Amino acid sequence: MTDPTPSTPPPDVMIRLEGLAKRYPGQSADAVSALSMDIRRGEFVVFVGPSGCGKTTTLRMINRLVEPSAGRIWIDGEDVTDVDPDRLRRRIGYVIQQIGLIPHMTVAQNVGLVPRLLGWDKARIRDRVDELLDLVGLDPAVFRDRYPKQLSGGQQQRVGVARALAGDPPVMLMDEPFGAIDPITRDRLQDEFLKLQERIRKTIVFVTHDIDEALKLGDRIAIFGEGSRLAQFATPLEILSAPADDYVRSFVGSGAAIRRLGLLRVADIPGGGTPPSDGAVRVTEDHTVYAALEKMLESGTDRMVVGGNGRGERSLTLRDLLLAAARAKGEPR
Repeated sequence: MTDPTPSTPPPDVMIRLEGLAKRYPGQSADAVSALSMDIRRGEFVVFVGPSGCGKTTTLRMINRLVEPSAGRIWIDGEDVTDVDPDRLRRRIGYVIQQIGLIPHMTVAQNVGLVPRLLGWDKARIRDRVDELLDLVGLDPAVFRDRYPKQLSGGQQQRVGVARALAGDPPVMLMDEPFGAIDPITRDRLQDEFLKLQERIRKTIVFVTHDIDEALKLGDRIAIFGEGSRLAQFATPLEILSAPADDYVRSFVGSGAAIRRLGLLRVADIPGGGTPPSDGAVRVTEDHTVYAALEKMLESGTDRMVVGGNGRGERSLTLRDLLLAAARAKGEPR
C-alpha cells in the first residue's frame, strides 16, 4: 500500500481517480488522458459517451483489467494502483453486457463463485446465494439448481447482478449490463435495480451509450467526449438545465425540458395553498412533475391535491409546476 499523501481522499469519497491515463502500445494518442474525479460513497455514477471516448477503458482500469499507463486509483482510502489485481477484484463487483455466467455451473454455483474464492464455508455460501436470489427477484427454490441456458436474458442478467454482490463488495462496476436486453425488459430491470440500490447503497460506476438510461439511473453523470475529454460531470438536472458546452447540449439532444420534468418530484416544489374541495386530481409527493402534469391534462384540470410523505395535504396549480421546472438548475434528486 502506498504511504499516505496529502491527496488521500476524505472518508466520504469511495473512489478517486487521480491523473488517470492509458495509452495502448502502437497508438499515438491516449485512450484516456489525465482523468481525475471523486465518486462519493454510495453514489451511482454513470459514464456515458460515444464509442471510443474512453468510458469502458476507465471502468476497466478501476479494477485493473486494464493497467493504467499513469495516475492513481484510490478505493476506500487505499491507493490500489500497486495492489495485487486478483485481491482487488474480489473487493469489486463486476457486471458486463455479456453477463459471463459459466455455462456448466448452476445458478447457485455461479452466484457463489466469489464467496468460494474467499474461503467461506458451504452453509454460509448457500445462505448468501439464497439471500441474493431473493433480493434480485428470483425464487431460490425455483432457480438455484438451473443452468444459465435454462434462463431468459433478463433472468441471466439478474443472476449476474447477484454474483457481483455475492462477496458484499463496497464497489460495483457495470459495463452496459442491460444493453443486450429487449427494451421492455430493460426498462423493468432499470426500475428494479434502482429499487435495489435504495436498499444496498453500493458505490456504482455504470457505463452506457444511452443518455436516457444515464439520466434515469445516475446520481451524477460523467459525459465523455472525443479524445477522452470529460465534458461534464454533474447531476442529471444540472446537465439538462445547464449543459457545459455545445457538445453536451448536442449529446443530450432535444427535449431537455421534458426530461427535466421527469427528474423533478412534486415534493421538490415548495408552498401550496389549502386543498380545493373538488375538481382537482390527487397525487403524492413522490410523483414526478411529469406524471403529475399527465394526470392533470387527462382530467382536464389545472389543480391538484398533494398528500403523502408525512406532510399534510396541500394544493398546487399547473402554474406552480411549470414555474418550478423553469427555475430548476440542478438541485440534487
